[in-house]
Amino acid sequence: MFAKLGLILLIVLFGALAFAGGMAAPDHWRAPMLELAASWHAHAAPPTVLVPASPATAATPAPSASAVSTASLLVASDVAAPLPAPGQPAYALQLGQFVVAGDADALERQSQGLGLPLRRISAVDPDHTSWIVLAAGRFPSPAAAQDAAARVQAVLKLASTPVIRLPADGKPSP
Repeated sequence: MFAKLGLILLIVLFGALAFAGGMAAPDHWRAPMLELAASWHAHAAPPTVLVPASPATAATPAPSASAVSTASLLVASDVAAPLPAPGQPAYALQLGQFVVAGDADALERQSQGLGLPLRRISAVDPDHTSWIVLAAGRFPSPAAAQDAAARVQAVLKLASTPVIRLPADGKPSP
């Protein structure tokens, strides 16, 4: 019993020391690991978790007639990346999704310097919560969008920018 407890404590101690060492490492040591993690994250895209704001902080806007389903925006990681023929879907990087329009406005102002077209997409999740999805770019394929992701994440200091498929009737933001 003491051997098991000792092993557990040893594992916890090792984990704490590894974490402390990683946090104390200089940036030039961490940069290759961050690049490796970003490339690994690009190939193993986790599902996006939608967490609406609490009713006390924001009123949920009513879904508009032009809102799209949030499920229709997601792109699976196994999508092929050939150049699309005219009339094929366009792809973008999701900068964020918001229940409160003011939060989307703030990120949109911050994103103006990217040099990419910005779009606001009204979306409704399965729980009928209305969202504002802020997307950057208009790329011919998911791979082209993913190639721009690292630059966009670095400029805006975002942890991730999932690739989404733009709806056909999406309108550019003003």
